[in-house]
Amino acid sequence: MENNEKVGLWEGLMRSHQKSLKALFSPKSSSSNSDQNDVAPNIPHLSPLANSVVSRCSRVLKIPIEELQHQFGTAIPENATELRTYARNFLEFCSYQALHMVTRRSNYLSDKEFRRLTFDMMLAWEAPSVEKKQLEKEAESCSNPEEVEDEAPWSLFYSSSTNMALQVDNEKTVGPEAFARIAPACAAVADIITVHNLFDALTSSSGYRLHFLVYDKYLRSLDNLHI
Repeated sequence: MENNEKVGLWEGLMRSHQKSLKALFSPKSSSSNSDQNDVAPNIPHLSPLANSVVSRCSRVLKIPIEELQHQFGTAIPENATELRTYARNFLEFCSYQALHMVTRRSNYLSDKEFRRLTFDMMLAWEAPSVEKKQLEKEAESCSNPEEVEDEAPWSLFYSSSTNMALQVDNEKTVGPEAFARIAPACAAVADIITVHNLFDALTSSSGYRLHFLVYDKYLRSLDNLHI
């Protein structure tokens, strides 16, 4: 009797193992293929972060990216859709629409996804196109390594402007112009008259570049005031 139970248990384990192997090596189902088809398309001349922001705006608005592009092309003046300005203008178009919808909801300041999205909007605004990213890489590759070695590594004043720009980019901080373009779209966050003073207050201890941790803390403090 005991041997029969062991045989039955062993057969059950073998069947389970075979099913696992079949599941591992079998072709993906049509449902998984449809999920892959639902991935938002990238716009070629937008930077990766700008594409990410546009994709999230599309989900907020529940409007496909292609439809947003069509709306942008018909609603915006022709000079705003030129290739050299398209990336930033389209990013603003999507961001403003998404923020207009999100800020209708109650307690949106308490939503960490909202805080992250608005900060990413500012980051993307500063480098909205692929071309700008490529220029930064070219500037980095063209820097003279011998000149860098001659500079005092500890000195802020002797650091090359290219290296400083790359350091700032790596730290993912936001400048005053991007903050002034995005933040006033949310009345609770900033207003167009005092936005520059607000930025100075938030960044006075960080070289007038806004870090996400400071921005996030500021929005959470606003949320506490509204409770």
